[in-house]
Amino acid sequence: MEMTAVEIDFDLCEILDGILHFKDGLETDAWKKSRSSITGMIMNIFEHCLVAHPDDLHDGGAVFANPGSDCQTFELQIYRTTSPNDGLSVAFTVNYNGDKYHMCCTEDMKIYFKKGDSPERIDGNLSEIIFFQKQFSEGDESFKFQSALKAGYYLAVSDEGGQQKLILKSHNGLNERERFTITH
Repeated sequence: MEMTAVEIDFDLCEILDGILHFKDGLETDAWKKSRSSITGMIMNIFEHCLVAHPDDLHDGGAVFANPGSDCQTFELQIYRTTSPNDGLSVAFTVNYNGDKYHMCCTEDMKIYFKKGDSPERIDGNLSEIIFFQKQFSEGDESFKFQSALKAGYYLAVSDEGGQQKLILKSHNGLNERERFTITH
């Protein structure tokens, strides 16, 4: 059966209308908590472990300490995303004095911990708790973590007042202070 040009145009319009309605029903950019996580101690290049201090609002939330009894185990909760990115979307959580906390960053690049578990769903394409875990360099077993709130900013180590603090820092090429390992 042959179709006229008008019938073909009408069929194409119906198809396009169906595509547009399908597109309208798609999810917006969002992250959703997966069932998977990575658990371990976070170590810096000096082989010091990350220690969270959610109750220390003055000095920030996390410092690096010599390995030993102060070391804490972190859970890197993996999130699925509806938008493409070049790393694994993770949120850092830790137990502290019997309560669960998740790590956050601010627009002015401060790191702090918020009481409670990380949320099941995060709408939008910016988040104060999501970090993109990326391989530090080809063939390396260490990682760097880019902020999902501040593009181009990574977790890094800074020497401040005799302590090694966890900070958010602008990425300027390969920087060893952005290198972290996860020990299980």
